[in-house]
Amino acid sequence: MDVPEPSVFPSASLASQGMDASGQARRGPTRDLAESQTEGTIDTKKREDAEMIAESIFTAARQQKGFRGLSFCLDPKGEAVFVSLWESKEALLANEASGYYQEQVAKLKDVLTKPTTRQVGEVQAQEETHKTPKAARLTVSGIRKDAETQATRLAQDVSRAARNEPGFVAWYGALTEDSMMAAISFWDSEEAMKKSESRYLKDALSKLKEISTGEAQPKLYEVVEHEIPAVAAVR
Repeated sequence: MDVPEPSVFPSASLASQGMDASGQARRGPTRDLAESQTEGTIDTKKREDAEMIAESIFTAARQQKGFRGLSFCLDPKGEAVFVSLWESKEALLANEASGYYQEQVAKLKDVLTKPTTRQVGEVQAQEETHKTPKAARLTVSGIRKDAETQATRLAQDVSRAARNEPGFVAWYGALTEDSMMAAISFWDSEEAMKKSESRYLKDALSKLKEISTGEAQPKLYEVVEHEIPAVAAVR
């Protein structure tokens, strides 16, 4: 199965958020941080097998140069997404060229009911804490070519707004080469995630609609395994 990745690498990247030892937000550069997203559908009867395979994928990822984090999320219908972070576009592409990525996708072939899809891009905004996430929301939307700068500013504003929500854990927004904005937020509970829908998310989707080429449809997931340190973007 693919790991989610936006497919654009714009030249500009924004300030990111990390945390200090006290658990408070800490800013750090996201410069060149790349994200990969792989989505697929897993046979719900094979969830246990999928989780074992995911452990293997995490183990392999940790051994890759430039690896900065990975999360595996799944919904009740078997819709799954792997999101990985890399220190740069070059690091991400180098690991793909080595055959690493293809090997990980191949591990999932016996538990998938549909082929995987993938997006790759550069992180435009990021907010993080040291909390452990239990739920995630992924929103992918096409962005008008003339509005990519606005999309970058919106990502920064939305990530900051999300950070102030109860139960917030992390937020990553990346822009792909084919002008797709992929944003994933992590929460410490499904309840906290759903409550945020009537607050910051409602306003964010309204603003996104003004610059997008279609209606954004957020997807909700359970976080099965997660290893993205809050210092992922700090160098």
